[in-house]
Order: sequence, then C-alpha cells, then structure tokens
Amino acid sequence: MAKKRKSDKNTWQKDGLPPEKKSGKRKREKEGQLQLLPSAASTDAVKNKASILKKHRGVAANTPAPPIWKDTKPTPRAFLTPQEDPKAFDSCLKTSYTGFRYDSPSALPSTLHGEFESSFDGMDAGDLFLYDTVQPGKKRLTRTSVTRTLVGDPGSTYKYLGLRLFSHPWTDVDKDGNMQSKEQKRVGSTLHKLGYSEKTTSALLAMGRANAYLTERSNTMLKKFVAPNVQPPGLVGSAEYNLTLVNKMASTTMKRDLKNEMAYNMGKISVGWHRDSGLKDFSSIAVYQTLKDTATANSWGVAIRAMDGGTGGPLASVPALLVPLPSGSLYYMFDDFNHNHEHAVIAGSDGVRYSSTHRVAREGAGTWQYIRDKTKQVLDASTKFNSSEKTCQASKKTFEKFVAHVRLQQLLMNEVEFEWLRQWYVQGSKHASLHPYWHQPIEVLCDSYSNMEQRSVDLLVRMKRASHDNKTETFNTELSEDLFDVFIETLTERSNQRSGWTARYRDPIFGEIPADERPFPCPLLDRTGDMTLDESLKKGQMPEDLENVIAKLREWRSAFVVLKEGGDEQNTDSARNDTIAKSKKRKKSSKGSLTRKEQKRVASNWQQLKAKI
Repeated sequence: MAKKRKSDKNTWQKDGLPPEKKSGKRKREKEGQLQLLPSAASTDAVKNKASILKKHRGVAANTPAPPIWKDTKPTPRAFLTPQEDPKAFDSCLKTSYTGFRYDSPSALPSTLHGEFESSFDGMDAGDLFLYDTVQPGKKRLTRTSVTRTLVGDPGSTYKYLGLRLFSHPWTDVDKDGNMQSKEQKRVGSTLHKLGYSEKTTSALLAMGRANAYLTERSNTMLKKFVAPNVQPPGLVGSAEYNLTLVNKMASTTMKRDLKNEMAYNMGKISVGWHRDSGLKDFSSIAVYQTLKDTATANSWGVAIRAMDGGTGGPLASVPALLVPLPSGSLYYMFDDFNHNHEHAVIAGSDGVRYSSTHRVAREGAGTWQYIRDKTKQVLDASTKFNSSEKTCQASKKTFEKFVAHVRLQQLLMNEVEFEWLRQWYVQGSKHASLHPYWHQPIEVLCDSYSNMEQRSVDLLVRMKRASHDNKTETFNTELSEDLFDVFIETLTERSNQRSGWTARYRDPIFGEIPADERPFPCPLLDRTGDMTLDESLKKGQMPEDLENVIAKLREWRSAFVVLKEGGDEQNTDSARNDTIAKSKKRKKSSKGSLTRKEQKRVASNWQQLKAKI
C-alpha cells in the first residue's frame, strides 16, 4: 500500500479528526458512540448551490477528461499498483486521479470502526443482505454476484439497472414516514414499533451515526484538498450523504463463479467497472470496508480507471490503478471524480468483504415523500373537477384544465404502477418482510392507485355514453376529443410497459432462485378471472390487458366524431345525398379513431409521399 502523504499527516491527527474539531471529540464519542449530527444545509441553499454548480461547472455529461499521466516506461503498462512501482503509482494518482483519496485504519477513530462493525454484524444477523435480480440494458435478467442492502434517510430509494432498492431508515421516523424531529425517550423505539428487531434497529442507527461522521469528515477534506483546485475556486459539490449501499462480497475461494476482469487482467471481479448513477452532479462518495475471516491483509482491491470525459470510454493512454486496501480502510471519490472515472472491486483470495458506499442521491422522484405528496396533490385536485355534466359543459378554459388534470392523473398511475408497486412486488415476499418501514407506504400507494382507477372508470363510462348519444352527455364539442386522446395515449403507454413487465416475470432466472425471492402477486394489479370490459367497469376496475380498452376507446372516439360532425347528414331525404352522407360518415369514422397526434403523423407521411412522387 502507498505510504501516507505528508499533507495527510499535517492535516489529520492520529485519531483521524481535523485539528479544529478536536475539542468536540469527547462530546461525539459520549458512551462510546458517534453522535448523529444534523445537516446544516437548508433545502433552499442546496437548490441554489446546485444551480450555481450547473451554471459555472456544467453537468456530469460534459465534464472533461482528467489530465493525462505519461508513463516513462518504453512499453506503457495497463495498470499500476503501489507495490510494484510506488513512485509511478503515486505520480499517476496525483495527475490523473486527483479526486481519489484514502485513509488507513489508524487514521480513523476507534468509535467509527466500532459503529461499522456493529452495523455490519446486526445487518447480517437480521438477514438484510439479498441478491438483486437486475436487467442491464433492458436485456435478460441477471443475478448480482454480491448481496446488498440500502440504508438511508427515511423514504429514500436507489434505482440501478432497472431495479429500485427500498431503503431501511437509519433514524427514528414519525407516523408519516419522515425523519423524526422530536427526541425520543428511547432511541430507535419507532423502528422497533414498525417491526425491526432490537439488533437490526441498533445496526441501522449505528450506520446513521457513522454516516454523520463521514459527512463531516468529507466536507472538511473537500474544503482543504479539492476546493482550492477547482474553477471557480471553492465551488465543489455536496458531501451531505443521504443513503448508503451496503455490500457483502464473497472471496474467490467461497464463490468460484466470479468472472475475470478482462480489460486489464487484474484477477476475479466482484463488482464490474461502473460509475455510480442516480447521484447529484459533483457529489462525493465515501466507502468504508471491513474484511472478515481473511488471513491475507491486502488481497482485496479497488480498481479505478480514467475515462474520456463524462460520456467517453476508457482513456487508453492512462494506466488503471489497483489500490489494495486493508480492513478498516476508508476511501473517497471527491467532487467530479465519478463523472470521468470508473471503479471496480477486485475479489480477494479469502474472507468476506463488507463495504458501505455513502452517496448523495438525487432527491425528488426517488423518495416516498415525493410520490406520497404528488398522489395527494392529484387526488385533492380531483375534487375540484367533477366529471359530471357541469364539468363537461364548462367553459373552454375550464375544460382544458380538466383534460390536463386527467392526463396528469393517468401519467401518475403509470408512475405509481411501474416505478413503485411493480418494483416492490417483483423482489419477492422475503424482501417485503425485511422492509417493514415500507408496508404502510405501499398500502397507501395501492389505495391511491385504486382511487385514481375508479375516477378513470367513471370517465370511461361517460365517454362511452357520449359516443352513443351526444344529447345525454353533452361534452364540449371541441375538447372532448382531447379527452379520448389522453386515455388512448396514456393507456397505450401503460399497456406497452405491462408487456415489458410480463416478459420480465417470465424470465427463466426466477425458476432458479428461492421461491420467496421470486415476484409475488399484487392483488391490485395482478387480477385473476375472465371478465368482460363492461363487467370490469361495473366493478370500478380496468382489466389487466388494456388492448381491448384501447380498441373500444378508438371506436367510441370515432362514433363521437360522427355524432358531433355528421349527425344531420343521416336525415336527408334524397337517396343520392344519403349515399354521399354515408360515404362521409365512413371517412369521419376512420379518421375519428385516430388521436390528433396520429392524424398529424398520417398527414405528414402523406405530404412526404407526395413529395417523392
């Protein structure tokens, strides 16, 4: 392993605390535990900083390539290690990998090691580590070679390779699933009440305290080592870690089916080359690792390689680095390092590696609070719109708002179904039983979905009636077609996504894994029994197969157009005019089954065809 740099010794004390923080050490280590430190950044300040970063430093995708380190050897080396050539390794690290830093175990306080050790042990005892069944590139499903679990701010999730991970909370929570703001008489009591065991609760809280320490340490290091070297000086990303992905990895002797690292021939690989996704731009990453049951101190390693900018491939002119780290090490990927570098984990020859990867996940669409508030907002807005005749006969402006609201509601149903409910049920009953925090949120989402579905059915029934008699259901004659279009477009999207999920459920990989880790049915979505469309609508439900609904909507739209525009032609006394009227009616009927967008595409294609002729 590389020798610790002098700058590190001057900056960090023996226990790993910054000099200016020494006075507060005893307070944080009261009763042998690190105390949870609240974040000082307000929501407004965070948003403001993100906009400033984007303005002055851009986004992850347009981050330039790192500086090029030139090898002095006649034949360039594929990768470097600190054992084989310490000087070249250190020079390359400082030139092309400036955002990567690591601390030896002795540089960290014993209390931090204790928090991580107790957390890993508690999670293991609680059986929280699971294999993930992911879908890289929307291809066949595959099983991860490591087991993992997600811990973080209450309600946080992390999505990767088509799978949403649901987190365990590392703090007490209130009745709405938010972080508990009031002090508890007994810390962890709310988690225990949810269904977590005492040992699992202690493990989750320990991880929260460790995260608070890493946040403080990372911010201090960012300020000292990174901020002076960026442009403009001082403008660095966040290190306010809000979740951690905790991995448990088996060695090559324990898991013999690990793949070889092919790009540089570094050995067996536990986690392949990747950049962490779903994170705030320019945010830092901190990773703590523990090795257990190992007799070889440095057999496990972290590999890093430089990339040609935010979207480019590996830089062939810069050798990769293999960093062997002993148990209890902590390494960082600061600021834009994750933008223009990839990392991997090279498996050791013995033992088990536990790692905790602390990240700043993008907030918003990936939290329980986001989807909870959004569904509540849409359902509350529904009470302002009544699908009765009064709404349908309202002014053009009011009806436009109504149609926009219906579209928002249908899109939200798609989001709830495919980003939340199906993501929950596809991971199996064991996963569900291990995540008691999410039981109530999933139940609330099912109720909200059912509510929106009932409102949708009410509208479908009215649209069906309007297509048969425009006198009994006098929709606004100009905008009612837009209402048909909203349903045709959003239900088509829903049907296509359901087809994708059906194929996913049928993947043969589920036949190879334990029964409690296979998808289990969602009563709300996976309905059994053969019912006609009318029978489904009477029950306030839509059938699982939406193709028939979409076909009927097109029929109803077509009939509505005929009633709206061609009804008077049916009453002509002249046989000749009657024939003409029927011809016009057929044309309107054919055209009326298409949405406005589809009609524009047809017209555009016809213009292109005429131009070619």
